[in-house]
Amino acid sequence: MLEVRRLILLRELEARGSIAAVSRAVGISSSAISQQLTKLEADVGMNLLEQIGRNIRLTDIGQKLASRGNEVLAILEEAESEIESRRRRVQGSVRVVAFGTFALRYLPDVLRRLAATHQDVVVNFDQVEPADALDAVSGRRADIAVIDEYPNTPRRVDPEMSSIHLLRDRIDAYLPLEVDSVRELADIPWVFEAADSDASAWARRVCRDAGFEPRVRFESPDLRLHHGLVVAGMAAALIPRMVFFGPTAPLPEPSVRFEWPGPVGQELHRDVYAVTRRGGHSRPAVAAVLKHLQAAASECPASDLE
Repeated sequence: MLEVRRLILLRELEARGSIAAVSRAVGISSSAISQQLTKLEADVGMNLLEQIGRNIRLTDIGQKLASRGNEVLAILEEAESEIESRRRRVQGSVRVVAFGTFALRYLPDVLRRLAATHQDVVVNFDQVEPADALDAVSGRRADIAVIDEYPNTPRRVDPEMSSIHLLRDRIDAYLPLEVDSVRELADIPWVFEAADSDASAWARRVCRDAGFEPRVRFESPDLRLHHGLVVAGMAAALIPRMVFFGPTAPLPEPSVRFEWPGPVGQELHRDVYAVTRRGGHSRPAVAAVLKHLQAAASECPASDLE
């Protein structure tokens, strides 16, 4: 009988295109993945992979088997859901992935709420950037992904997934010094997220729409570092309100907040969503976590810093 974990690796390879990419996604070494796929080929008795130059792709039978792997995982997940729904008490393990500022702001409160209402639900959490979080849900390595999305920069979401809007997080521009015009913003060093991120693409666009080209000297996915560089007088940054809050004392607001010009200023926000596989909320444990995510987001807004 074919092993499900090997089918999962084959499915991941089909989705990602390289063993190195699969290794990064699932946290297993490339050599271990290659060994498991070689064993799967031996079990099947046919070649599932073929070398094309430096790249590896699935043969026709490999693609069909990867598709069957999807079906097997869906059936197993449905069976787990049926078992959970027949239990008298809501219980089970829920895998949640989310970006750092959301986790810092909301995860402790969500876990506290869950412990008070569903003591038999266990949450396993990983801090993951939004694009990888979506892949984790579609690849069934996570049950819920919390992602952010910027205006006119929609994320690609698998049609087999569904999303729930949690909140809108206002974004403000903070500067290391006072300026008299938008043109002067081009002379200030800026800190953005990684150049290949949606957040960076959005930030560059709103700067250009405002009339200047940002001079990006620093890059980091850690928005609290962005805050620190502004406070230290080293850079300007576009900082979401959520960054200022956490389970302890809030961060101080930098002294120079810049009023973004005209209609472009209306786009200074991001929307936050909880994403599951379609029908994933039919699992009582997943539904319980989603309920508390929504409650925490609605009762403790991210943008109440005035």
